[in-house]
Amino acid sequence: MNNLKEKFLLHGVFPFAEKFVGTNAYYWYQQICDMNKWTPQQIEKWQNERLNALVKHAYEHTVYYRNMFDDLGLKPIDIQTAADLHKIPIMTKEIANVHFAEIVPSNLHEYHYRDGKTGGTTGEPMFYHCDENTWGYVTAAKIYAWKTMSYRYGDAFAAMGSASLFGKKMPFVRRIYDWIRNEIPMNTVNLTDELCKKYVQVIIEKKIRYIYGYAASIYIFTQYVHMHNINLTQIEGVFSTSENMTDEYRELIEQTYQCHVMDCYGARDAGITAYEIERHCYHVGYNAIAEIINPIEKNTGSIITTNLLNYSFPLLRYQFGDEAELSPIRGGNNNYNGQTIKRILGRTSDVMRMENGHNMTATGFSMIMKDFDIKAFSFNKTGVNEISLTIQPIEGKFTTKQEKEIRRVISLYIGSDATLHIEYIDHFNPLANGKRHYFMNKII
Repeated sequence: MNNLKEKFLLHGVFPFAEKFVGTNAYYWYQQICDMNKWTPQQIEKWQNERLNALVKHAYEHTVYYRNMFDDLGLKPIDIQTAADLHKIPIMTKEIANVHFAEIVPSNLHEYHYRDGKTGGTTGEPMFYHCDENTWGYVTAAKIYAWKTMSYRYGDAFAAMGSASLFGKKMPFVRRIYDWIRNEIPMNTVNLTDELCKKYVQVIIEKKIRYIYGYAASIYIFTQYVHMHNINLTQIEGVFSTSENMTDEYRELIEQTYQCHVMDCYGARDAGITAYEIERHCYHVGYNAIAEIINPIEKNTGSIITTNLLNYSFPLLRYQFGDEAELSPIRGGNNNYNGQTIKRILGRTSDVMRMENGHNMTATGFSMIMKDFDIKAFSFNKTGVNEISLTIQPIEGKFTTKQEKEIRRVISLYIGSDATLHIEYIDHFNPLANGKRHYFMNKII
C-alpha cells in the first residue's frame, strides 16, 4: 500500500503540482537517480561542463566577475575544470554584501528565483538570490536521500525546528510541498516537558514514523522520551539538519528509538547539500563543487563551494564560514561517485538550558533574529534564568518597536520569570576563523 501511495504522490501529484507552481524538483529527482549510476569520470565531465557555462555567464552578465577576470588577465576559457578554480579569488559574505548589485546578473529577468538571507551568526547577514534550479536540486536531493532508508514519499514525519523549517509566513509553494510530503510541524525552539508530552501524543496518534529537524531539538525531545520510559519504537528513522549530530546525540536517539540516524549538512546560500547516507560519509550533491582552503589538517579546513546551478546570483569559490574534512578522491571506499565529506567540524550549536525548565537551541534563536534589522548578535547566559543579548543594529533601520518585539518573542521562549538584558554595540570582534561565539550557555 505504501508503495502505491508513494508512486501516486511522487510520480503523479508531485510533478503535476510542480507544473502548476513553476518549480522543477521532480526533474532533478529523476536526474539524480540517473546520475547515481554514472561513473566518477562522467560526473566530473558533467560538472566541468556546468562550470564552463556558469563562468561564461558570470563573466558576460555580471559587473563584478567581468572586472575581476579582466583585472587578473583571465578569460572564461581559462577555467576548464575544477582544478582551475584556484585561479579565482575567494568570495565571502562581506564581499557579496558590498558588491551585491554587481553580482546580480544583467539578465536576471530570465530566471525564476527567490530572495535569500543568511542568519548572521558569523557576522553580518548576507542577502542573495536563489534560483529554482538550486531550490529544486536541494529538494530532490532530500527526497532521494530519505528514500535510501525505509522512508516512502508521503509518509508522515514530524518536523522539529523553527522558522527555517516552517512558520506563519510560508509561501504558497511551500504549503503545497508540505501537504504532499505529509509534514507535521513542531516548533522546538523552546522545548518544555509539557510541550514534549504534547508532541509524544501527536506522534502516537498520527502514527508518525520519522522525525526531521535540528539535531539539538531532536536530542532534547529524545531525552524526555528516554527519561519517561516512553515506547516510541514506531519511529523508523531520524533525519537531522542544521547542527552537527554529535556522538552523544546519536547514541541516545538510536538507543531510544532503535532506528538509524541520517545527518544532513547543507547551506542554502552556498548551494551545498550533503547527506550521511553512509555512516561518517556525507554524499555531496552533484550541483556543487567543494574545495578545502586554509587547512588545519590534511584535507581538513575551511570549506568553499561553487554552486553550478545558481545563475541568479553566481558565487564562485564561496567561503561561508564552516570547516570540514573532504575526502581527497571521488568514490573511494564507498558507493558514491561524487565528492564526499568525512567530518563536519564547524556547525555544532549549543543548547541553552534555563533553570525554569525552558530549553533553547542556537539555531532556533538565529532564525528568530534574522527577521530583524540586525547586523549581528550574541546571546549569553549570565545568571540563573538570566540572558544577555548583545546587538549590532543596522543604523537607521533598527527601531524601538523591533526591540519590543524581540523582548516579546524571546520572553515566550525563556519564560516570563526569566530576565533579558539587551545591550547595543558598534561591532563584534570575530575569532581567528571568522566566526563568533554568538550563543553561550555558560555563566561567566
